[in-house]
Amino acid sequence: MTQATPAPDPLPEPEEPLDEGLIAGRPVEDRSFEMVETAVGVALGIAAGIAAGTFLAGAPGTVVGGIVGGLVGGAIGFGVGEALEQAEGDVARTTDATVPHPRPQH
Repeated sequence: MTQATPAPDPLPEPEEPLDEGLIAGRPVEDRSFEMVETAVGVALGIAAGIAAGTFLAGAPGTVVGGIVGGLVGGAIGFGVGEALEQAEGDVARTTDATVPHPRPQH
């Protein structure tokens, strides 16, 4: 009598990285992109915060506006960057996104 063996699942789980040796489960390139996204957001947030703070409250508003704007801008930059990466698909989970990986059917 032949015993059936279950076929291995060829598709990785969405949270499972496709490569080994990643930084916190993500490719090093992805981590560097996150730093750039956050830095751009911080820079734009600081500029907007300084302008708004100066306009609304003068010199004290400049400092507060710059700090708050930098924090908010960094968070927005990081969030928008993550959303774009997830929309791109496998690029957020592998260093070799040139090879198409099948997506699980839901």
